[in-house]
Amino acid sequence: MPSRGQPWKEGGLNDSTVTSADIKDGEVKAVDMAIFVSSEQTGNGSAQNVAHGLGVAPSKVLIAPTEFGASVAVDIAEGTHTSTNVVCTVSNGVKYKVLAFA
Repeated sequence: MPSRGQPWKEGGLNDSTVTSADIKDGEVKAVDMAIFVSSEQTGNGSAQNVAHGLGVAPSKVLIAPTEFGASVAVDIAEGTHTSTNVVCTVSNGVKYKVLAFA
């Protein structure tokens, strides 16, 4: 099995065929990553901080709108996330959730 970030290649340990032994030895467990899912938030049109508790700045963030009116324009902009907060600006009145990975 190749090391993290390396592609599978044909031949030997870099064979492009994935076997059950490869999966067993290279499994990813939930304990290997930290995931945060927020409660539903409401945008106010200004930058908002959503505390994530990951202890490090998240490597990936998804901001998902959950509720808004049919004729409402939805704007979402990410700020610079920190080790304590996901920073985002969401249109006023738009409800959303944050998913962050560390």
